[in-house]
Amino acid sequence: MSRRRFLGGTVAAALGVGAAGCGSNDREQTDREGAGTRAGPVRLTDTPTPTAEPTPTGTPTATPIPEVVAEYGDQFDSIVNVVDAGADPEGEEPVNDVLTDAIADDTLVYFPAGRYALDYMEIENVSGFGLVSIPHERTVIVPNGPIDEIGNHFIDFRRVGDILLDGLEFDFTESGVGGAVRTIAEGNIVARNLQTHGKLPDRNPDRKHVAYRFEVQNPRGKGLVERVVARGGGHDGGNGVGIFVGKDHAGSLTFRDCEIANFPNNGLYASAPGQRLEGYTGNNGDIHVRGGRYENNNIANVRIGSTGSTVKDVLVVVDEVPPSPSDHHLNVRGIRLRARSDQLVENCEVRIGENAGPGFGAISYHPEHGSSVVRNTTIRVDRDDFNAIDATDASNGGSKAPLTFDDVTITGGASGGAAVKIADRPGTTLRDCRIDQSGTDRNGIVLVDSENCTVVGSTIRVTGRPIETENASVERRNLSIETLQPGGDTTPAADGG
Repeated sequence: MSRRRFLGGTVAAALGVGAAGCGSNDREQTDREGAGTRAGPVRLTDTPTPTAEPTPTGTPTATPIPEVVAEYGDQFDSIVNVVDAGADPEGEEPVNDVLTDAIADDTLVYFPAGRYALDYMEIENVSGFGLVSIPHERTVIVPNGPIDEIGNHFIDFRRVGDILLDGLEFDFTESGVGGAVRTIAEGNIVARNLQTHGKLPDRNPDRKHVAYRFEVQNPRGKGLVERVVARGGGHDGGNGVGIFVGKDHAGSLTFRDCEIANFPNNGLYASAPGQRLEGYTGNNGDIHVRGGRYENNNIANVRIGSTGSTVKDVLVVVDEVPPSPSDHHLNVRGIRLRARSDQLVENCEVRIGENAGPGFGAISYHPEHGSSVVRNTTIRVDRDDFNAIDATDASNGGSKAPLTFDDVTITGGASGGAAVKIADRPGTTLRDCRIDQSGTDRNGIVLVDSENCTVVGSTIRVTGRPIETENASVERRNLSIETLQPGGDTTPAADGG
């Protein structure tokens, strides 16, 4: 098969056969299988992957490299050893000239172990191109100057067919150093085993600061972004984004087992393709988030907005106040559903600690978002006056489409506010859910301007009102409802126990 088809086939095999939407019961067994990658997946645990010091180990390996040929040889017409081509593996001289000379159709450039200096690098107008390390060797790439000299974009793929990035580390530990790895493909993308050390230099509010950007512009194209780690985040007062998907994404992108933490302007910002605003219409490419840990990011830790997008097996943790552009822009949210419809959140865990800072919900809905499903998901909220589920009112316009919650568990000791607050969502259903919140004056389910809702087969144990309605109606069936009293005692509630 052609090399373009081979890379496309590699992506398809790694992703499984299609992505399931809200109405699917497919558990996507293939998502848990390996993709021929170098390391095991990030596990859904309490402990994030430790960040190693960005100092390369080992010595450069001379050509030929059997491991490189074995792993990538069928995908490219030519394979270039960057050191043999004249690059400095000690980081004294930038490697831009060597990389520029290597740019050609279906070319793979690999880096033996070393530390490589790089100025702004643009790769464009080729059918396929890859940058990889040698398996089991460390390649560290460091900007050859501050962002004021190099610019916002550090490595920039434009008008490229298929793109491969694998096994690279980026050292942004020096103050003022760093920039975006921007990967915009007309074909397919595989980007995996990438790690950023240090913080983005994101203090200039007149610039957009992004650690990684991915777009598949061909509607038939696919992308796999796997084991990308950026835990340094940005600065308080900055506006850095961990991963951004631009509005021109039209294909399908899967983010698997990534770790994104401490960014002031969203961790995984993937809602732009679904947005429809005056003068700004996205291409509605779908997004699928599989596993990984998103931690202490402001605005949203994971944010989707295109039709049929899904978030599964993801852990979100906010246990301290994240950095933010300003106090006015501090808004802690776990998973954010921004636009379109037919989206699914399944088998996820969201934890909002007592020191998390204020926000609009562990799972949060924009009024323009349509119908979607949250299933088999656990939310713990210990931060006072913080709603576990929050669908904001649509007084300024919105879809007013119903939401569905199946087998959702909400626990924690938060006081004030509500476990679930739904506004302007007639026909919303909560089925087989459990709400158990012990903080004072904590309400269970609050429905506002929402007729014909249903709460069925669920347990509600709170200190405030279990179910509260305002210009709303709700059918209650098979409920176990208890009002918690001071000291932990319970009494059956009058409205449905």
